[in-house]
Amino acid sequence: MTTKKTKRVSVLIPAFNEAQYISKTLKAILSQNYTNFEVIVVNNASTDDTEDAIQKFIKEHPGSSEMINLAFEGRRGTNFARECGRKMATGDIIAQLDADCIPSPDWISEGVQQLQKNKVVAVTGPYDYFDTSFFRRQFTLLAQLIFYPIINCIVQLNQRGGIMIGGNSFIDAAVLKKAGGYNVDLTFYGDDVDVAKRVSRFGWIEYSHRLILKTSSRRFAALGFNHVQKKYRRAFFDVIFLNRIKINESIELIHPR
Repeated sequence: MTTKKTKRVSVLIPAFNEAQYISKTLKAILSQNYTNFEVIVVNNASTDDTEDAIQKFIKEHPGSSEMINLAFEGRRGTNFARECGRKMATGDIIAQLDADCIPSPDWISEGVQQLQKNKVVAVTGPYDYFDTSFFRRQFTLLAQLIFYPIINCIVQLNQRGGIMIGGNSFIDAAVLKKAGGYNVDLTFYGDDVDVAKRVSRFGWIEYSHRLILKTSSRRFAALGFNHVQKKYRRAFFDVIFLNRIKINESIELIHPR
């Protein structure tokens, strides 16, 4: 039950050509058992019916207009959209959610609870690729549950940054502001590693086994599993060890997000 002391959460959802997915995501986020939150959906210059799908959802779900805020960002890129949403946010906590994710009813409450731990400034957790093969789904989930927490601890203890899953994260809003917000020089790959590195200077990034989030594997299907993983690994090592990201792909090549 929400009390006066319950922290307000702003859920940021970048949306570029998400007409197929956005309604399911909005339905799931409005079914949360945590009530003190707002949703900011940023239409990132979509060329499909994304905005119409959002407006239709709001119309068909009475009361949702009080919780869902729709914004427009004409500069394409995930961080352009997130920064637009961050500047609109009124919450004490910024929650990052992708438009093809299906959060469980306790997603927000779990993220907020983990963020209350001493010296924790951000919380993240693994993706569960619900629409891929059984083997790949289990392999990717186990890898994230076993190896990511270890790597997260190592890089943070060595003051190199941390791990943050871009569409499954909760960040103290004041800390994110101190860290400079989202880096709009990055269109996609490396954006999560970059914000993790800057946020980790103010406290600990908690990698929680309890914060599992269902999401689509469409990027792997469209671009190839090995290709996408290679891009993520390269961006991670560029940020952690070189303090920069060398990947510079056009927005057309990196979608679907």
